[in-house]
Amino acid sequence: RDLVRSRGLGDVYKRQELNKLQDETEVESVTSAELVRSFAKWREAAFSRPVPITTHGRVSHVLTGAELFEQMTRSRPAGGNGAMTTDEQLISLSERLKEGLLLCDSDEVILYANRQAKEFLDLEPFRPDTRLAQCLPELEGSVMQAQYRRTMEAKEALSADVPSLRRKGRWVNFQSIPMGEQFVLLVRDITEEVERYRMADAKEAMLEAISRNPDVSYVRLSPRGLIAMADSTLEDWIGVANEKLMGIRLDDLIVREHQHAFRKILDKVLERDCASNCDLDLLANRDEPLSAHCAIVPLRGAYGIEGASIIMTRR
Repeated sequence: RDLVRSRGLGDVYKRQELNKLQDETEVESVTSAELVRSFAKWREAAFSRPVPITTHGRVSHVLTGAELFEQMTRSRPAGGNGAMTTDEQLISLSERLKEGLLLCDSDEVILYANRQAKEFLDLEPFRPDTRLAQCLPELEGSVMQAQYRRTMEAKEALSADVPSLRRKGRWVNFQSIPMGEQFVLLVRDITEEVERYRMADAKEAMLEAISRNPDVSYVRLSPRGLIAMADSTLEDWIGVANEKLMGIRLDDLIVREHQHAFRKILDKVLERDCASNCDLDLLANRDEPLSAHCAIVPLRGAYGIEGASIIMTRR
């Protein structure tokens, strides 16, 4: 380590990696399954030294005694013995980020890459003075390359959502941030968010198509069976303004003979989280009730069932 000359964040990272390799060869680890089976044994061992816990062959946690933990987490005065330097604190912080982080100099040489960046970008081990385009040939001529070069020229933080260069079908949020004569690249997988946006767009288009069909209506109910949203078709069917329908029970719009059966089906959908179908007659401001076929599905949210969606087709 004495032979490694300090050149900033990149060299701090190399020293930490060296320390990590040394530590991993000296400290006995335990699998998470073995820890559960022999917890008493490893608990005693942790009083004298930290015990790395591995999951699928990789260290994921460390078991240690309370005294050592307090020593590690106790705040220390800046510059005191054992205190982390600013660069070391930044390294520690970056390893806790969800985003992949790359630190590069003005010549596009990679000074540091955190664990998330290595995993997500499938980076092979690289030598010092390795340029971005050498590790990621796909960057050459890409939108991402144009973005981070503009960041360096204009000293302007930029962000873009782009298809992943290395993982087909995946999307990433790519940020470039200037830091003096260096720049930081942040990469985050946003595939699930993009898919949610796509589904939302598809849902909106579907509802618009339904609203343009005079024989089909869409209604959304709350968990209590109250109308939370209805399209203009239902308003035309029963002859009541849409705003007056909000907050009333849908079964109040159904002829009395069909109300009980509809309530039972709706309760089944909400309680058992299953779809169902039924036929019913709606009350209308006209001589004859309007007959419709209903397809009812539970509306699932982040915290459980949030109501029901109903497609009604006039018979």
